[in-house]
Amino acid sequence: MRFCLNFQLEKNIFSKDYMRIILSYIKKSLSEISDGIYYDKFFKDNIQKDFSFSVKFPPNSKFTKDEIILGDTNIKVLFTTDDRNKTGLILQQAFLKQRYIKFPISNKNSIKVNSIKQLRSQKITSSKVIFKTYGLCVRDHCKERNNKDIYYVYSDEKFNDQLKIVLKNQAKQGGFSENIVDDMKFTPLNCKKVLVSHYNNLIDTTVGAFLLEGNPLFLQYLYNVGMGSRNTNFGYLDIVTQDL
Repeated sequence: MRFCLNFQLEKNIFSKDYMRIILSYIKKSLSEISDGIYYDKFFKDNIQKDFSFSVKFPPNSKFTKDEIILGDTNIKVLFTTDDRNKTGLILQQAFLKQRYIKFPISNKNSIKVNSIKQLRSQKITSSKVIFKTYGLCVRDHCKERNNKDIYYVYSDEKFNDQLKIVLKNQAKQGGFSENIVDDMKFTPLNCKKVLVSHYNNLIDTTVGAFLLEGNPLFLQYLYNVGMGSRNTNFGYLDIVTQDL
């Protein structure tokens, strides 16, 4: 399932650490339905989540050192979910309960959901798909380096090797064999490196279009839940074409 939340802000200023705000909103929404049982389902013990979101800012928005000056007072948050566990319906139920209710954020500002719009979800039938990503995250988390994270982008020498490690973890979590990743191939087409603020840390991400070759069922799974590390916050995918 894919849908869009249309948010309205009191002021046209938004934090550069906007993902933290959206995650806080999701957590609050889930905690206030069904006695909070869905909050534990998604956020207890850092379990892997089967949804992803991406924030869309209005045209003419300006990114400064400390904040984002929006072109107007509206933003869109796109969601995609794997619905084997009815995740999309659960999230929509939670967000509908919050509709028109102000959610305070920093700088005496607030956001509120005015509407929820269903989006078209495509069925993948090809083993070659051109995707567009708004921030693909590929992380190497190493306990031997005092739990230090290293992030790779498409142009890094170790990107493809680490991407396969990340995808094997996703395959296992999605009920696929890890071997399904062995023959996958990532080809950047029109990509660039973009730094994204995440809990006051700057993360290297890959933004743009790429060709991904692999098993159509697994490609569908990545399209539904988001691709890569931290797939909830990063890795939201749109299909450019699969007619190759």
